[in-house]
Amino acid sequence: MEITTVKIHKNTKSALDELKIDNETYDDIINRLISQIKNKNLKNELIKAYKNLDKEDLDTLNEWESASSDIE
Repeated sequence: MEITTVKIHKNTKSALDELKIDNETYDDIINRLISQIKNKNLKNELIKAYKNLDKEDLDTLNEWESASSDIE
């Protein structure tokens, strides 16, 4: 794996230090934060999709209910 150097402000380094769990490296911390953000975004997208599905299901149910009442 290729390694690079990234310049950050001292206060950013201090903030990363506060987020360290056990002997995590800065790379570990950054990857953990990236993963958490991706998971949060995925969760939000899934919630949005399920809400949209609920609306579509209600629309379909309403269509079927009106069709059923026409038969009676």
